[in-house]
Parts: sequence; C-alpha cells; structure tokens
Amino acid sequence: MAGGKYVSARGAERVLEYKYSGSDASMLYNYIISPLAQRIVDGVFPAWLAPNTITITGLGLVATSHVFMAYYAPSLDAPAPAWVYAFAAFALATYQVLDVTDGKQARKTGNSSPLGLLFDHGCDAVNCVLSACTMASTMLMGPTYMSMGLLLCPACVFFMATWEEYYTGTLALGAINGPNEGLAIMYFIYGMTAVTGPAFWTQPSVVIPSIPNNLLFLIVTALGAVGQILVNVWNVYTTLKAKPLDFVNALAGALPFLALVAVSALWVGLSPYDVVQYHPRMLMWTTGLMFCKMVMHMMLAHLCDEPYWLLRKSLAAMLVVAGLAVGGLVPFVHEGTLAYAFFVLTLIVYLHMVFHVIVEMTTILKIKVFTVKPKTA
Repeated sequence: MAGGKYVSARGAERVLEYKYSGSDASMLYNYIISPLAQRIVDGVFPAWLAPNTITITGLGLVATSHVFMAYYAPSLDAPAPAWVYAFAAFALATYQVLDVTDGKQARKTGNSSPLGLLFDHGCDAVNCVLSACTMASTMLMGPTYMSMGLLLCPACVFFMATWEEYYTGTLALGAINGPNEGLAIMYFIYGMTAVTGPAFWTQPSVVIPSIPNNLLFLIVTALGAVGQILVNVWNVYTTLKAKPLDFVNALAGALPFLALVAVSALWVGLSPYDVVQYHPRMLMWTTGLMFCKMVMHMMLAHLCDEPYWLLRKSLAAMLVVAGLAVGGLVPFVHEGTLAYAFFVLTLIVYLHMVFHVIVEMTTILKIKVFTVKPKTA
C-alpha cells in the first residue's frame, strides 16, 4: 500500500488494524449525557445520517455562537446582547450531546472507523479554541493575558490527554473531566450571564476582593489544569516505568507543545507593539490552530502506531520569528503585519493537513467522510 503526505504505507496497514480503547467515569456522562444521546440515536436520527455529519453540525453551532460574539465584542471586552450568551449556552450544550451521539450513531450504522475518531478529536480541538474565545468575551477578559491564558489552560489539558492516550493506548476520562463537567460549567456560565449580564465578571471577587471574578476563574482553571496534567504525566510514567528512557523520551516529545505555550505567553506579555491589544482574536487563533495541528499529528501517529514529530517547519518558524519580535529584533516589518502573516500561514498549513488526512484516510478505509457505508451482510 502506497503512502501519502501524512499516512505512510506502514501507517495505513496499522490504521486498518486499529481498535479504540477508552472509558469515562463521569456521572454526568453516564447518567445524563450518554442516555440522552442514546435516546436521540434510537428515536430521532435515521440510519442514513452519517456520524461525521452529526459532529460537524454541533461544531457549526459553536462556530456560529463564536461569530455572534466576535461581532458584538471583537476585542473581548464589550457586553453582548443577552440572546448571544443564551445562544452560546444552547450551542455548547447541543455540541456536547452531539459529540456523544456521533459515536453511538456510528455503532448503530456499523460505521465506526479510525477516521471518525480522528474527525471527532479534531472537532473537539477546534471547539476548545472557539469556546475559549467565547468564554473570554463572556467574562470581559479583554485583549489581555487573561484571554490567552483561558485558551492555553484547556489546550494544555487537551494536548496532554492526547499525549497520555498515545503512550497508554487508552483514553481514560476521570470522574470530573473537561468534555463533560468542564463544558457543563461553561454553558452554565453562558446561561447565567444571559440573565445577569457580564458586569459580574469584572467586579471584585467575594473570595479574594483584590482581584476580579474573571481573574479568579482563570486562576482556578489554571490550577485545575495543572492538577490534570500531573495525572496525565503520572499515568504515562506508570505505563513506562519499566523503561525509564522511554519515559524521558515521552516527556521530550511534548517539548514542542510546551514551546508553543511559552512563546504564545511571552508574545502576549512582552510584545513591544502590545500586539494582543490590537489583534487579540487573531493571536488566539494563531496559537489555537497550531495547537489543533499538533493534536492531529499526535492522534494520527496513535492511529498509525508510529512515532510522532511535533517540531514542524511552521512551528519552528513561529518560535523563531515570535522570539525575535518579542526581542524587538525584526524592525523591517510591523509586528501587527507579522502576526497577520503567521495567522494566514497557520490557517493554510492546518487546512492543508485536514484536507489531505481526510483524503488519505477515506482512501485507506474505503469510506466517505459524510456518507454512511451500507452494512455488510
């Protein structure tokens, strides 16, 4: 079998042999979301509806709420009409249910596949970026380090969960996790803000009066992220402890993502042009798309049972030029123009990967991405 741009010949053989392994200990998932999704699959969705169509529909709702919020609060610091927050709550809650429904629909129609898993994880990564921007707007975090921090926290948790899955071979979600309780907290906040208005988030916190509520939320989120990341690292360590060098290599493999997080934070905090003040969403999307691409590379390597390499040319270029920009060493171009250029570059390389991976995977698996394959007798 011939290899492609992203899936090698050996990887194609392993994709055909791939079997998913995962568990979810969340009570919210097991007693509410999963039963609801099953009822929808059994009583609402027809057998001809492709699972990936369900996934992309849910993501489309979240993207629509993101566009509404971007229109009313382009700089993440302006109040939006109450209906925008209400729609964001509806969109995210619907996405959460549909994100579970797609897998059940795949099993119902006999269309479970590695492509479906990759498509689902890819949409989850994009949702992470969309929802971070919408949440930052809801909390009036503005064009500041807080907005970027609100993106980096869930991105780190998502990446490290994917990293753990690569080395342990299974995606084990705890009793409290991001895809369930995390999203529920978010759409509860959207709903509350629709009723009370967003001013609450800039008021002094009752817990720590010296900081506003939005900063307190970010601190709690960051602490939760650190705790979850330590769990991920521990789980990989227990899997590889018989081979210490393999564990060291596993940690080293995550360094490019850590570099992305560091350079993004430094660009926001030390930019001579204060680029985040003028282009907050664009900067978040540049980092977010690079994160999405890294997650896809790692997930694809997991499906293909191959080594992964995250220090790609696009990331290396971003690390170098952003570092030079922070140091004021690129006087030949306006920093805002540089930021725009990197956003366009990141968008192009991400879409290039998405397109070619879908083409290669559908060819290998002999399926179509948005069409149900008839059950074999």
